[in-house]
Amino acid sequence: MGPVATGFDPLDTILEGGFLAGEVVLLGGQPGAGKTACALQWARHMCRQNRRVTFACFEHDEPSLLTRLLIQELATVATTIDTTEQVRLKSVLRELMLGTMSVEAAMATSPVIEQVIVSLESFSTHLQLFRPSAQRTTPADLLEAADSHLDGGGVLFVDYLQKIPVPSAADSQERVYRSIEMLKELAVSRQVTVVAISAASRSRVGVDRLRLADMQGSDSLANECDIAIVMNDKMAAASDRHLKYDLTQVEDARKRTVFSIEKNRRGEVDLHLEFLKDFANFRFNPKGSFMAESLDD
Repeated sequence: MGPVATGFDPLDTILEGGFLAGEVVLLGGQPGAGKTACALQWARHMCRQNRRVTFACFEHDEPSLLTRLLIQELATVATTIDTTEQVRLKSVLRELMLGTMSVEAAMATSPVIEQVIVSLESFSTHLQLFRPSAQRTTPADLLEAADSHLDGGGVLFVDYLQKIPVPSAADSQERVYRSIEMLKELAVSRQVTVVAISAASRSRVGVDRLRLADMQGSDSLANECDIAIVMNDKMAAASDRHLKYDLTQVEDARKRTVFSIEKNRRGEVDLHLEFLKDFANFRFNPKGSFMAESLDD
């Protein structure tokens, strides 16, 4: 199958259409950078392309992920609704996921809610959500869960890589090495794409600009991944000379995240894209641009 698009522009253009089967894609960033929101947004777009997606998340349970998906769907559908009504509709969706409101009752509250649920239902059979256990879900369990759902050209998201338990590993470095090695084998042998979310090493949490070398187990990750994308808050990562004396630019930078392509076996690297945050709706504006300013080295 051809590449599977993320829905983020110009990221898909740089990647010549998106990710390929057999590739391991690393998505890194500081805590709170929006890695899960971004990955879930990519997953939603891929399902809408009729690709089968497994989203394994160690951090959030299935209802939480589904709530985020519904709110993403709401933000896409309800572009002309005022803020007060959006807040009310989000409250309805949360009640639905908490089980305090039935699907029928939720749909009866607004035609928009009905549209959101019908839209999600249209691709729901392509999406598998599950929460692995950091104590009990072995790499073999992860493979088994993915195999039960994915086919060639599908995508496995792992959120996040450093949480995969490897009982025989001597330390965290070996655990990351074994995990990424297993995911690479899965990608190649099953002809699927693996998107692995990666956490920063403890010593690098909070640095202004995170790099691939700052990821936990970075040596193994750099060797095994085919594409590495590192997310940074633009306000922290941009060079001071661009923002220091311009309050308008400072305010705009606070609203944006920089996606740096640090590794790309198929093409260009050291490209920096920026996307507008929409964290109130657990998403980014998928229409981004190339970053004009330089980054802080």
